Amino acid sequence: MQRDAARALVGLSVILLAQTSLAQSTVELGNTISVGEGDMGIEGISISNNQELILAHGANSGIFLIDSNAPENNSHIEWNGDYSLLDSSFHPGGETAIMVGEGGNVLRMTLANSTIEQAGGPSTFGDTLLTSVSWNGDGSWAYIGGEDGWIWRFRGTSDGGIEAIVLENRGDRVISGISCLRGYNICAITSTLGGIGIIDQEHGLHWIGGFGTPWVDIVCHSSEVPECVAISSDLTIASVVVVVSEPSETRVFDNDIVQLQGFVGAMTGIEAQSDGISLISLAPFGLIEHDKEAGRSFHWLDNIDAVGFDVGISDQRIVGTWGSGLFEGWLITDRGTLVSFGPINQNKDNSMLEIWIGIVILGGAALLVASLVASSSPKLSLWLTKRIGSEEEHKDLLRKERRRTRKKRRA
Repeated sequence: MQRDAARALVGLSVILLAQTSLAQSTVELGNTISVGEGDMGIEGISISNNQELILAHGANSGIFLIDSNAPENNSHIEWNGDYSLLDSSFHPGGETAIMVGEGGNVLRMTLANSTIEQAGGPSTFGDTLLTSVSWNGDGSWAYIGGEDGWIWRFRGTSDGGIEAIVLENRGDRVISGISCLRGYNICAITSTLGGIGIIDQEHGLHWIGGFGTPWVDIVCHSSEVPECVAISSDLTIASVVVVVSEPSETRVFDNDIVQLQGFVGAMTGIEAQSDGISLISLAPFGLIEHDKEAGRSFHWLDNIDAVGFDVGISDQRIVGTWGSGLFEGWLITDRGTLVSFGPINQNKDNSMLEIWIGIVILGGAALLVASLVASSSPKLSLWLTKRIGSEEEHKDLLRKERRRTRKKRRA
């Protein structure tokens, strides 16, 4: 029986380790809502400063407003345009938002009545593909980035016009992300293969490191230690601790850049969920949580679980996420599908299997086998043989149980 239990324990260890390697998602998907029929061509979102409103935008000048807490409350805002809107930013004052996109187009939305107006076009920005935008800390200027390294500082004027001034020291690659620190007029940018930069309070652009990496986005957290997190398509993460007293002295060193191991896919975007916590979108369909305080990244939603939820949805591209509580929130895909996520509903029975799963995770399979075999517990050996023993072991156990039953009857 001791030998049988040893074999059974080895089998159990293999099974449990396989389960822990496959089932790594922290959350599961739930309700689904669509903002329209067909493929909406959503390219991105922005979240209002009070976290109550989501602005989604994309192909054919598609613009959508979504209630972050009740996404079934959403509306399509009409605008006569046929270009893609690639990025957006809410003004810190909370009254307007701007969107940028193809052909040098810039739109301004007034939130009180959801009206749209042209706030810039080819006459100002040429035919430049505008890819990124963010308002600085006090909303005095927005920074707009585009292809070929172009970056402008932009604002409206008192006479209803606009002011757009090109920043000096630009690179020559696409500006893939801009994020500004709240409370400081300091912004961070990412450039595809062109590195990471800082824009200081005087609109000076300083390149601080990360050259040659395919950066795709960046988000800044205005916590006690102002820090930004940049991501790349090749699963690389950079931590940028901003020197607010002298932004030009901020640097990205080699040990600030880490390529994640144990994850599959390409990073496509990053959103701040709460103070210090970001969610990174993956293609194929998946999510990674990044905790800047811990300096670590964790499996949030693995593609295998997304496929198990809905193959059709798992073929779509995540373009934005937002939180609604601890481990809870929503994501939106390029097709305009809204999907809720929440903590996995664990089976809370007190079965021996779940108890041993915890032991395997904490102690390791080898230690489990050694300690349990050494204990030589007849009850444990019996249970294991019943659960995962071979057919021959099951027959042998059945014969022994019958013999014990006959002895009891004779007694």
